[in-house]
Amino acid sequence: MRVIIYGAGAVGSVIGGRLRQGGADVVMVSRPAHVSAIRERGLTLRTAKAVEVVDVDVVASIGELVPGDDDVVVITAKTQDAPPIHAALFDWNPDVAVVCGTNGVEHERMALRRFARVYGMVIQLPAEFEKPGEVTILCGPTNAILDVGCYPNGVDGTAERLAALLDGSPHLLSEADDDVMTKKYGKLLINLGNIADAACGIAGRGARVTAAAIEEGKRVYEAAGIRWEQSADRVERYKKRADSMRFDFPEGDTFLGGSTWQSLVKGATAIETDFFNGEVMMLGRLHGVPTPTNEFLQRYGARLLRREVRAGSVKPEELDAEWEAALRQ
Repeated sequence: MRVIIYGAGAVGSVIGGRLRQGGADVVMVSRPAHVSAIRERGLTLRTAKAVEVVDVDVVASIGELVPGDDDVVVITAKTQDAPPIHAALFDWNPDVAVVCGTNGVEHERMALRRFARVYGMVIQLPAEFEKPGEVTILCGPTNAILDVGCYPNGVDGTAERLAALLDGSPHLLSEADDDVMTKKYGKLLINLGNIADAACGIAGRGARVTAAAIEEGKRVYEAAGIRWEQSADRVERYKKRADSMRFDFPEGDTFLGGSTWQSLVKGATAIETDFFNGEVMMLGRLHGVPTPTNEFLQRYGARLLRREVRAGSVKPEELDAEWEAALRQ
């Protein structure tokens, strides 16, 4: 099995680098500056305990590769960036296995419009893209949990082999999960707080608006008949695996927030809000459930994107006050 990591930024580079260290056949597809730096100096993986340089194959275009019968493509770009990747992959090999290594639940539906072999992957991997050729990993001793399964459900040989490769790589945990989308819907609830995190930094996770958005999401799920909680034994198993994954920042690291905050401080022109809060809003509108808190966060995200509010500059109590005022209107 050759694993192609398409859209290798922070998350994809960690996955690709660790797979390569584990002996897997890996190629990363990334932006030209990242590709040039890795070809010149190798991929640097920086943790609180070490700085490791990995010799990993990398290309700037999928067209540089010859399709193979046993290829698996793990897309780690954000959902809004997926359509051109799907188009390029379809031209390259319409029969390839596509793994959606993204947050949210829309990517799999998008991929299924072109590809028959679609898989979901639940990503638990806090990392930062520091500069071309260098990524900082923020958790240890386990860097990531990356469970994978068929979409919409089930497990096949491809899922099992990919999970085994990941699980056999340094500092990664993975298993094939026949109910992977339930986990992804659960992760989506956490991502409803990404805008509060982006506005306030990590402290935004404790804002009242974050808890309210999650509760609103659960009400929408219930109305839509969507499961987001796994069985008690699966939950307990996941918790035991997650015990080895703890925040451990390298000395001097300036980490303030998650993926949405990182996108904003890098000058992104699009963020994932429509696929997080917007997913809940869409489901609410389809099933008659009001979603005012998620609407507030989606619109606040637009303000952050327009640079009307600077990412990381807001206190949680200030964000909560704006939210409460919006609800009274």
